[in-house]
Amino acid sequence: MKKWLPYKDGSSIGGEGSENGTILYDEEFDGGCRITMEKCPRYYAITCSVYGSMVHTVFRGSDDAKDTYEAMKNELGKFMCTATTETEEAEFYDCFCNKYV
Repeated sequence: MKKWLPYKDGSSIGGEGSENGTILYDEEFDGGCRITMEKCPRYYAITCSVYGSMVHTVFRGSDDAKDTYEAMKNELGKFMCTATTETEEAEFYDCFCNKYV
């Protein structure tokens, strides 16, 4: 069964993220995508990637960072479990990146 698991068994938690903040959450979905949330000095950064296809980062305040992280994670997980054409993948990435700005 495909599912989210701690990235590298959770060893990245507390380390430095791609936006130079402290990693709070870091999960990988079945070896196909990853999502990370880090605390930066003035904001939270949420970075996700579908390996080989898309990388996207959004910035949030403390009031909605965790909710945004969970929403993005949920959408990515559903996408990873759905068979798609190349065109459908491109449409998903476009909609996803426009939804989470």
